[in-house]
Amino acid sequence: MTANTIIMCFKVTASYVSDPAFLVSLKKIGELTLGALSSEPTQLQVDQDKLFIFTGTSGSHATLRIYFTGLVTLDVQHYGKGDEYEWSMGKYNMEAIKELKRKIKDQFGSQVEFLHCLYTPVRRGGKAWPYYVTADERLVEPDYDKVVYETNSSWQNIKIMHSRELGNVLVLDDDVSIGESDSIYTQTLLGLGTTKRENYEGKEILILGGGDGGILHELLKDNPKYVTMAEVDEEVIKTCRTHLRSVCGDSMDNFEGPNYKIIIGDGIQVMKESLEQEKKFDYIINDISEFAVDIENKYGFAYSFKTTHLVMELALKLLKPGGKLLARGDCASAKNYHSQLEEDVAKLGVRFNRRSAYVPSFRETYCFDEIWRD
Repeated sequence: MTANTIIMCFKVTASYVSDPAFLVSLKKIGELTLGALSSEPTQLQVDQDKLFIFTGTSGSHATLRIYFTGLVTLDVQHYGKGDEYEWSMGKYNMEAIKELKRKIKDQFGSQVEFLHCLYTPVRRGGKAWPYYVTADERLVEPDYDKVVYETNSSWQNIKIMHSRELGNVLVLDDDVSIGESDSIYTQTLLGLGTTKRENYEGKEILILGGGDGGILHELLKDNPKYVTMAEVDEEVIKTCRTHLRSVCGDSMDNFEGPNYKIIIGDGIQVMKESLEQEKKFDYIINDISEFAVDIENKYGFAYSFKTTHLVMELALKLLKPGGKLLARGDCASAKNYHSQLEEDVAKLGVRFNRRSAYVPSFRETYCFDEIWRD
């Protein structure tokens, strides 16, 4: 059972707001929206604006706010069982909402400058929260129909959501991490696939993060010399090797094999220890968020950083001659992130290339960065 909210707005001429005919029409809007009203609408004054609250006999309610500029917002809330909920206008679906929009437009006629409406309700109260926000703060509603698994680790909330279109999706602290449909993410990050750019055979590799197991699984197919994977949250690994089997295969069934080892620990700390041991890698794969440099509160490094990118600078110190850092970037819409990285790359005088791919469960184009020294 969820609370379902229809969101609508329209604009009338500012002078019409004070017209008595307009106020008379407002009660009619409540009746069109809710059918029979259980009482007279409640009217409130909010600064220069008016706010009306309507209640229907079915328990539904609507709020209608009239701004002095002529903007009118209408929110209608019903409590019911998804698309099967019956309400006064008929079946609770897109066609009923379109019909409401048409009737409101007819009610005000030529006084309406524009009228906009979401043809599907905003749903709240269900077990599966159906929304997330893109990097440029746009609302996205995936087709999740159930929570497959949920737990809280000492680090974060971990969920496996099921999408009718995309299969199981890993969601960490309500951010989409990867889904069964997202092999393009791993292939583009690693430079594999039909246009293979990288060869990992006989190479020493460090993975930062990667708890879903997709990167490790793909790398092991290429017969590397040795892969070290540092994932801070063991619960992510446990979750994914059960519920994202199509992503990780059997690569994380054991934490150590002939040519790989999974370390449960902080990737930054592993990098610091590798520097102290003078260990080098052919590839470093960064599958965690880039951290801003904060040496007073993190790790106590004894040298100065030139940029804001902690992982990038440490990785460049750990790479063998000819080695590469392959890093997840951010969504293409995250312009500030990309411009800052480009500025920092220029400061370090290193080579840089960016690739992008549309990742299905992200519903966005995502960027991947390659950084290396000549």
